[in-house]
Amino acid sequence: MKNNKYWLLTPYSYIQLGLLLLLLMLIYFMEPGWGLKIIAVTICAIAVGLSVFFSGAIRQTVYKYVLQVAQSLDASNKDALNNIPIPVVTVTAGGEIFWYNELFREIILLGADAQGVKLPRVFKGFDEEWLTAGNRFEIKKEKKVYSVSVGMLQVEDSEQFVLYFNDITDLKRTENLYNVSRPAVILVVFDNEEELLKVRENERVRVISTLESLLTKWVGGYSSICRINARDRSFILVEEQYLQKIISSRFSVLNDARKIVIEGGNPVTLSIGVGHGGANFSECEFWANQALEMALGRGGDQASVKDADGYSFFGGVSKSVEKQSKVRTRMIAQALVELINTAEKCFIMGHRFSDLDAIGASIGLAALIEALQKGTDHTVNIVVDEMATLALPLINSYRDTKEVAWFINPDAALDAMTDNSLLIIVDTHSPDVIESKAVYNAASTVVTIDHHRLSVKRIQNSVIFFHEPYASSTCEMVTELAPYMHETAIARPEAEALLSGIMLDTKSFVLKTGARTFEAAAYLRRRGADTIEVKRFFSGSLQTYIEKSQLVSSARLYGDCAISIAPEEVEGIRVIASQAADELLNINGVTASFVVYVMGNQINISARSLGKFNVQLVMEKLGGGGHLTMAAAQLYDTTIEDTIEKLKVAIDEFRSEQVRDMSQTNA
Repeated sequence: MKNNKYWLLTPYSYIQLGLLLLLLMLIYFMEPGWGLKIIAVTICAIAVGLSVFFSGAIRQTVYKYVLQVAQSLDASNKDALNNIPIPVVTVTAGGEIFWYNELFREIILLGADAQGVKLPRVFKGFDEEWLTAGNRFEIKKEKKVYSVSVGMLQVEDSEQFVLYFNDITDLKRTENLYNVSRPAVILVVFDNEEELLKVRENERVRVISTLESLLTKWVGGYSSICRINARDRSFILVEEQYLQKIISSRFSVLNDARKIVIEGGNPVTLSIGVGHGGANFSECEFWANQALEMALGRGGDQASVKDADGYSFFGGVSKSVEKQSKVRTRMIAQALVELINTAEKCFIMGHRFSDLDAIGASIGLAALIEALQKGTDHTVNIVVDEMATLALPLINSYRDTKEVAWFINPDAALDAMTDNSLLIIVDTHSPDVIESKAVYNAASTVVTIDHHRLSVKRIQNSVIFFHEPYASSTCEMVTELAPYMHETAIARPEAEALLSGIMLDTKSFVLKTGARTFEAAAYLRRRGADTIEVKRFFSGSLQTYIEKSQLVSSARLYGDCAISIAPEEVEGIRVIASQAADELLNINGVTASFVVYVMGNQINISARSLGKFNVQLVMEKLGGGGHLTMAAAQLYDTTIEDTIEKLKVAIDEFRSEQVRDMSQTNA
């Protein structure tokens, strides 16, 4: 066994070493002669004299130290600690080794002596705060792992600590083996199922067989149990160690699947849900189903991984796959009609700082509810803070046209709540951004209708959760519900309100527009919507136009992203910022735009893109969210400068992920 020594160096030792080093330098650099010899002899004499003098002082110090050790521990303590069958050491509050038993010397010090040496010299990574914390801690020495228990001794007026070392190397080895062999459940679904119904049978067979072969090959690289079924959902069971390899590859099967092209040019996309770290198989499968629902709710073409700490996401670079079937919409409409007919009062509420999509959808639903409850004493109200809404022109226009008393503030809505009230939340599914949490908590029944990509924190108690991430807007979703709920409830004012929401979120049918979007717009046009009247809801003042132009002109490029900063808070900055972000996309070479502005005690970021750059993923890195082409984030307790730096870091991280995914796809 190697006998390591822990040397005790004092200031005297350093002085002697310095003198001897000086002597060597003189001998090396000077010519030999009597002068040199005299100098050398003098230095040696001084060094010897100091050694004799200081060695006595050192011996006295060591003697006093050992005597202090002997006096600090009485016989019973010494016998008790020596007889403990594990290594034990006592240290001072400063971490200096004071005393140790023979097992500590043999096992930890490997036969060396270390009185007066500080613990960090014996144990790499030792933190002196572990002593005062009073808890157990783990530490490594050589190839062994020790669980160290800390006790306290009161010696005269000073505190000392007793450390008991328990060898848990075998236990850690068993723990690691347990952790890497724990089960993980993976569920995989094929996003393009509806598209296959439109192609020839042989093309359908080709795509399904190619996809199943791809999935079989993918899981074949890992030790797993699997049931591959591209027509329904594939079930895969793997150990944790192999799941970590899959996560490290960022679910490369997503990129491989996109190489399979369906007749007509659309690539195959997959949605993957993973559950791991659960107490048993059942919990892992439950988490996998939740993760799969999250992946589908965020638009598909991605993997969602859930464990006890929450969700993590991979992929999500494609646009949402538009569903052609309206079967689910019809079923949702029927269920919603039943809830409305049994509710005493109905309330409709959007998000804070409601926009045309939230208010337009609310007006459409209010008209449908009023038509369904005609002849009853039931009421419907739209909960909105008119002092903070961004859709006040629409509210005033509709109120002038219909002379309704639907619009009430949150306080009035809370007073009007009963035990049988239905609350329909539109254009958001996050409880953090709804118009009023008090109204939400007071409602006995909650329905959610939203089109934003699903976020981790969502409204959990909805009896109906109508969520379609492929839809352009909530107004499009309400428009599709209308014919199944009441055939004539939507007249010209409601049609224009709904069309304004669609035009807002699609940027006048440019972004996130599918076939069903145009079908909804055509329906509204047939119901009397006038596009010129709708356009007036988007009009702003001259000052608004000037502020927007200043934001656009002051923008700076960061790669292919345009970043603009509002120097100070101005009236209507939310609308101005979103409009400026839209305008910045008209600049050549700009794929994404970010407008940063101050509002109250928070800093906001309004993000837009044309689809090639996923601003949702960037905003999620900053605690926000949204859509592929439209997202936002709010930051607190920070500055504009720090926000810009965080934004640039988030953009760089997203680009790195894009490059990594692209390289895997090309490979």
